Amino acid sequence: MNPKIIKLLLGAILFTLNVSAKTFRLTSTSSAKPFSLQINCTPEGKAAFVQYQGQQSFMPLRLKKFTKSVLTNSNQQPESYHYQWDELLNGQINGTYAITEHAGRITEASYVRNSDGKRFNLVAASKNATLDQRQQYLLHGVLITFTWTSIDDQFKFSYPDGKIITPRYLSLDAPDQERTCYIKDYNFDGYDDLAFSLPDAGMGVYHTFNIWLYNPGTKRFEPLKEPTDARAKCSGLCDVTLNPRQKLIYTACRGGARWWQEVYRMGKNNELVWLRSEEKK
Repeated sequence: MNPKIIKLLLGAILFTLNVSAKTFRLTSTSSAKPFSLQINCTPEGKAAFVQYQGQQSFMPLRLKKFTKSVLTNSNQQPESYHYQWDELLNGQINGTYAITEHAGRITEASYVRNSDGKRFNLVAASKNATLDQRQQYLLHGVLITFTWTSIDDQFKFSYPDGKIITPRYLSLDAPDQERTCYIKDYNFDGYDDLAFSLPDAGMGVYHTFNIWLYNPGTKRFEPLKEPTDARAKCSGLCDVTLNPRQKLIYTACRGGARWWQEVYRMGKNNELVWLRSEEKK
């Protein structure tokens, strides 16, 4: 096997904890006609959809509830997650899924059919333990397909009108690293956007970001241009964080022995407007 592939697979031992996408493979236990399905989502339950085994089509899931437990100092219990989604069919609620995950394992899962209130208990399929480099999200009706490894230099947007776009990542930066995907509202317009990050190619002390903003007018994703203000201490988009209350975007990098933080606001045409540089203590 290619040494590069081996390295990536060895680094994936904690796959369910480190990779940004979640994949739940489930099968029913309470039906005369058993069925299997797969749910894809972010760790926070966003951009979710369900696909039933044997079917090419999928249905969007609208996040209804998400809770996450916190590690306690007393007994060091692993983190737990609880998800609840409404399954949508032609814009109407078709049913509700609920999943509880504890220490990377599904401890409880169910589906309640909306038409008659019938509950179907679900268990994790044995295939849950396999590694899958391909990840998928469904955001604003757009199917986003990417790999969590840095082997590929492209990903895919599959739009509802049949149009398929395969953009290249603006910067691959460090090879042989695990890619992280984020679903956040980066331009504060009320619509979630898409971002990817990889460790920098130097010492790996920060992450470089590629961001695509969703345009509700064109119903397309458009790349956010990297800032070019000469006054900035940091070039590009590094360690991006958001201040939704003040609608500010922060980037950070290390220059020599100092850490710097850039403060931006979003301009009218989705361009980053530099406000100031600050030394980050």
